[in-house]
Amino acid sequence: MALTHEWMFYEVAWRNETSGRRLPQFWWEQQYFRHWPNDPGFGLFDSKEAAFACNALYRYWNMVGVKEAHQESLVGQAGEIEPVYDTYTLSFFVFDPATRMLHMPQYPEAVPGSKAVEQSLEDDYLPVILTRYRTPTGVNLTHKTLATTVGIDQRCVVLVRMAAQLGASDPAPPWLCLAITPAGPTGFQRRDKTGQTIADRRINFLKYLSTEQRVLINSGLGPLFDAPPAYFGTYGNGSSWNPDFYLANNPFEDLSARGTLNGWDTATDNIAGLCSAVFAWPMKPNVGGKDFELVIKLPVDDYRGPRDFEELRKATADMLEANNRAFWTGKLDQSGLQATLPPIVSHLFDVFRICRANLLILSDGGEIHPGPTIYDSFWIRDSSVEGIACALAGDGNLSERQFGTHYPKVFNVGPGNVGPAALHGFFGGDHEKNDLEWDSNGQALWAFGRFDRIRPGFGSRIFSPYVIEGARWLRDNRSSFGLLFSGWSAEHIGGKDKPHYWDDFWALAGLWEAARIAERLGLSGQAGEIWSIYNDLNRATADSIRWVLGRQRQLGDWETFIPTGPADAGCLDSTMIGAISYFHPTRLYMGAKLGTDIDSAARMTLDTIWSHFVDGGFRHDAAWHCYGPYLTLQLAHAFLLTGDQWRMDKCLEWSVWAGSARVNPSVGTETADWQVVLTAWNEQHCYPIAKRFSEFPDSWYMGDIPHGWACAELILLLRDILFFEADEDDDPHVYIAPGVLPRWLDDGQTAGIRDAPTIFGRNFGYRLAHHKTSQTLEIDITQALPANVWFVFPCRFGSGVQSVVADGKAITVSGRDVHLPAGTQHATIKYL
Repeated sequence: MALTHEWMFYEVAWRNETSGRRLPQFWWEQQYFRHWPNDPGFGLFDSKEAAFACNALYRYWNMVGVKEAHQESLVGQAGEIEPVYDTYTLSFFVFDPATRMLHMPQYPEAVPGSKAVEQSLEDDYLPVILTRYRTPTGVNLTHKTLATTVGIDQRCVVLVRMAAQLGASDPAPPWLCLAITPAGPTGFQRRDKTGQTIADRRINFLKYLSTEQRVLINSGLGPLFDAPPAYFGTYGNGSSWNPDFYLANNPFEDLSARGTLNGWDTATDNIAGLCSAVFAWPMKPNVGGKDFELVIKLPVDDYRGPRDFEELRKATADMLEANNRAFWTGKLDQSGLQATLPPIVSHLFDVFRICRANLLILSDGGEIHPGPTIYDSFWIRDSSVEGIACALAGDGNLSERQFGTHYPKVFNVGPGNVGPAALHGFFGGDHEKNDLEWDSNGQALWAFGRFDRIRPGFGSRIFSPYVIEGARWLRDNRSSFGLLFSGWSAEHIGGKDKPHYWDDFWALAGLWEAARIAERLGLSGQAGEIWSIYNDLNRATADSIRWVLGRQRQLGDWETFIPTGPADAGCLDSTMIGAISYFHPTRLYMGAKLGTDIDSAARMTLDTIWSHFVDGGFRHDAAWHCYGPYLTLQLAHAFLLTGDQWRMDKCLEWSVWAGSARVNPSVGTETADWQVVLTAWNEQHCYPIAKRFSEFPDSWYMGDIPHGWACAELILLLRDILFFEADEDDDPHVYIAPGVLPRWLDDGQTAGIRDAPTIFGRNFGYRLAHHKTSQTLEIDITQALPANVWFVFPCRFGSGVQSVVADGKAITVSGRDVHLPAGTQHATIKYL
């Protein structure tokens, strides 16, 4: 049953939609009213009003924030700013007092020769969001949003800079108006059947403190204006239970009907919490020009008294913006992995850098969280991949805090149980315990091992008790078949009432890494113990998969595939996507660790997935009724590792497109495409957006955005496209440019990397140059690896390799894989 404020919010929005749109509605609200699904919220909500209030279906927005700070701020498609844990959203519009027309970016009007609303990232990769809005009356607004810090205590602040280019001089200049509303890009309030509730976003009390030029919202902080507004009004509800009251009494109606605002500085609403306010500045040109500027600061941190606010006021916009730019360009351009890509794919490094920035912003005091809202908490599963991605991108200090401080905090000791398993030795907090996430121990051990390779010596700090006891937990907590118990380690692999090979693959990868840590530490006894656990689980997993493959042959399945688990034998559905973890991230395919027959079946599973479930991206009808962006990136990675560059490229191309989706804002404006999101992915990319509203399932549900795991997958994929390591313990070598396609490199163009962390504990760099006219490739190693590491260049240029010379010596070539000896500094490859 809907709560009063949920019902009221829905009714106001719906009546506004059907009565001519006096109130601006967010992009996501307009999409609901375009096509209302049969089950709005995938069964998680007890009413359509509750599902609508939390925006369960169109969770698309952009994000700004400060590295490792707690709160992120979200930016909607029309520049609306929502600090996640504050109870307001700030948006803008233009009012023409001569005609009493309100020009709202949520309802873009046709502007000859240009788009009315556009969004972009500054320099295409910095976490600074630019929204440009053009009105038919000639006002061009640029709305810049960024997050930075201020003062000696480095408190966080969101800076909003608004600049207007005005048309001809007007005795009644248009007004720039800022609106404060409770709802925002994420919705009004999240409350679902699981009991999960995001902070209440109702505004019951709103006050403008004119002497301080700032707004008080409930008991929290609102915006601070660098210049006082010429007009303002606050609007609430004293006693009416009729939704029409809000449609008749609001700042937008006042402006349209009377050409002014009510001038009240205080509003209350204890019925629905729908207080609102508008502040207005006539856009008079600056002296000597026709530009108007306004600066707004959102204090999204612990500001307590006059001194704090005075410190914030004294921080100029130029200074704050310069500090922000210096930090992010220093971090993203001058530290960590740097890539050189040819023009046709140069945008991929932009995507890499914004994904790197997103992970840093999503890190709260060293804990990397997979999202800014409903996923703003800590998971072993997501953070293992995210932490290794950060380390390989060049942010190893963050990874060290992640694995060295926060993983031990969720390591359990002592008596008790988690479902059918013992608590002692289990890596997991509330998420892992509540949902029986049995993949967590394998992922923690895998992350420890990979990071110990990147930063040698780390393993000695955490081996006892964390590595050894985590490995013993995997020995002692398995079913009678030798597999991990039934559980729900990840939503995409299926129900929690069945076992999943995903868990076993991760456990094997973690045990492999744990045993290698013990070997590097010279702990032969513990290494032997862990290898014994690994061998036993390997045997049980391989036996189970062979049984499943045999059973499927008995059932007459003509396609070979490894299903999500043994209880799903013969079930040809999209949950089999869990099997791709065999390739990435676990690398079990290297050396065919489960046997050549299972390795072959895993490779054929890729073919089965491609033929049934790839429609541009990976379609996950079985569990989500949505596309899976991070699963598509994982699939691209599997194709890369198995040498299928064409399929890798198709999956990558779709993923980059999906992260920058554009669709028309509402029915009747099909020619006015909006930028729905800027280089970021949800956990699920819904069919209506992906298909430009040509496909609507009965229901779907969306996770958070930017999705940290998806960001990590893009970082790891692009890095491995440029190079990746193999057989690091026994016969260490590196694949150079394994995913660089011939069509990427034209004559005279180059690709390469520098300052790239590796699992050999050193940074690596190389430069690949293509001389198309002479059918020649040149490889220069610019940062050397240890002396025993050799190289493989999978040459896909031309019809074959004609000759290879490495450091002046001819190299015998057989096939397309060019093997270069350890220590090679320069190689020349001629192709046919």
